[in-house]
Amino acid sequence: MLRGAGLRLRLHRGDLTAATAGAIVTSANDSLVGNRQPTYWRFISRVNADGLLRKKAGPELEAACLAIEPLPADMNDKLRRDITRWTSGVKHGASKPVRCPAGSAVVTPAFGDLQADHIIHAVAPDSEFGYEGMYTGGLLDQVISGAVAGNDTPTSFAGGATDGLASQQFTPPDGLLLGTYDAALARAEELGVGSVALCALGTGVKGWKPSISAALALEAVNRRLGSSSGGGGQHRNRVGEALPDIDFVLGGFGQMADECWRGWVRVARELLGPPSGLERPEDFAQAAARGELCWDLGLASEELPLNGRLRDSQPDSGGGGESGGGGVI
Repeated sequence: MLRGAGLRLRLHRGDLTAATAGAIVTSANDSLVGNRQPTYWRFISRVNADGLLRKKAGPELEAACLAIEPLPADMNDKLRRDITRWTSGVKHGASKPVRCPAGSAVVTPAFGDLQADHIIHAVAPDSEFGYEGMYTGGLLDQVISGAVAGNDTPTSFAGGATDGLASQQFTPPDGLLLGTYDAALARAEELGVGSVALCALGTGVKGWKPSISAALALEAVNRRLGSSSGGGGQHRNRVGEALPDIDFVLGGFGQMADECWRGWVRVARELLGPPSGLERPEDFAQAAARGELCWDLGLASEELPLNGRLRDSQPDSGGGGESGGGGVI
């Protein structure tokens, strides 16, 4: 229940395409072409949140995405593409233009059977598998993608290839994923919707650990819940009054989806504390097992009760896959 200018934050397992909200946030690619690029190896089966959402919305959603003007072609070389490991293999054809750079979000209407007025297409960056310590793309991918160079030591791997594959130390672009969540929430506020449903951005083919995505999502909410300086030193509240209902929807089935859910639950409890009425560990565990948790976070002038540090919320499981909580290419 909403209480005045309070913020209701909900975490639950479910189907993003069935969400009822003013806006649904999907995890898109930077060309906004959905699954039209068949060489995204993990999603040949079309099983991912964005693909399912597009299927339910129908061809009008794809047309609306393609109607968004791409950035000038000469800017592509200056941008970090949303996939940096296989860029040379996948960023061609329909996937070559950039309509929404990694770290940003754009809006289209919702269509078909979706129970929302708007779709917010948020583009998460590639984690570059930096949590494993190695960038696994090739040198050509690095050049095309705008990936951040580390200690470049070309090696022979991937079946003994000697064509310049690179083995590098990379640091995942946490700030860019944080910016993706922030951009999605900003678009929702600008639309004036009272509610927004989001998936676990980046936890699919982008390779982000679910717990990292969760921590950055809550940090983005926290930052927007705080105040920003307006004219004359005045402050205005954002999330809470402008956007009182935030619903993180984690879908999918199987081990990856279960790990994604557990990661988000652990981080939410650590950073927010247990929801009211679920202070006893056994009560919290039962609610988590049912797949639904809800925090009533009070007045919009209050920041989230983030306990601990974001970096203390490091992953305890592998990144999500095609069923990993709704993250996509």
